[in-house]
Amino acid sequence: MSGPDPVVRSQARFDLLEAVGGLLLLGGLSLALLVANAWFGLTFAGIVLLTAVYAVKGVRLLRARRRASSRS
Repeated sequence: MSGPDPVVRSQARFDLLEAVGGLLLLGGLSLALLVANAWFGLTFAGIVLLTAVYAVKGVRLLRARRRASSRS
C-alpha cells in the first residue's frame, strides 16, 4: 500500500476493506451460532462493509469502462 501509484494504493485499500468485511461477516456469524445470538451485530457490520466496498468497486469499474469506450 505504499507504492508510488495512487490507483494501486486505493485498490489495495479496497481489497483490505473487503477482507476485513469478510472476516467480520464470518466471525460474527460463527460466534452467533456457537455462543449466543448477540453476535449478529458483528455479522451485520460485515454485510454493510462488504456492500459498501462492492458498490465502490462496481462504480469504479463502470467509470473505467466508460472512459475506455469513449476513447475508442
